[in-house]
Amino acid sequence: MVKVRCAGGGRVKSYRIYIVGSDGRLQLGQAFEAPDDRTAGALAVGAAVDGLIAELWEGGRMVGQVSTLGVFNMGDRSPEA
Repeated sequence: MVKVRCAGGGRVKSYRIYIVGSDGRLQLGQAFEAPDDRTAGALAVGAAVDGLIAELWEGGRMVGQVSTLGVFNMGDRSPEA
């Protein structure tokens, strides 16, 4: 699991990135921790596979998607904490 340290010992959240296969199914996810959704989105871009869509999740909440072009788009239901 990748961990990102927060300045001042702040809290981190647990995220998972899933690659969406050509059949539309989610493939095995990679777990990591980040202080907020924006940081997690940046890490997701680095972990995504070129040419495939990836989804970023925090528990049961989809935070956003990484496009086939490697651009992260926040989901509609992702409050920034």
